[in-house]
Amino acid sequence: MGFFNLYKPREYGYRYIYYDPKKEEKKEKEKLRADVESEPHKPILRRGVFREMADKNKNFRVEQMRKSNLRLVIILFTMLAILYYLFS
Repeated sequence: MGFFNLYKPREYGYRYIYYDPKKEEKKEKEKLRADVESEPHKPILRRGVFREMADKNKNFRVEQMRKSNLRLVIILFTMLAILYYLFS
């Protein structure tokens, strides 16, 4: 039976020592790009978005101004109370 068994050399399993982070990063970016391209495109901008954002920012600014004015009034009353206490 040993007559028909041919010698098969053992395969060499080479382990890579050199690691290239740029190459790995490039592969990851390509994979992400492929995933993004497979998804359908959804437009970010739609009609009226800028107006909604402007109204939102306006409301935020008005609220911040109101809070700032309230702080200023409280500080002024506190200072006046301290001055009144010191001079009386």
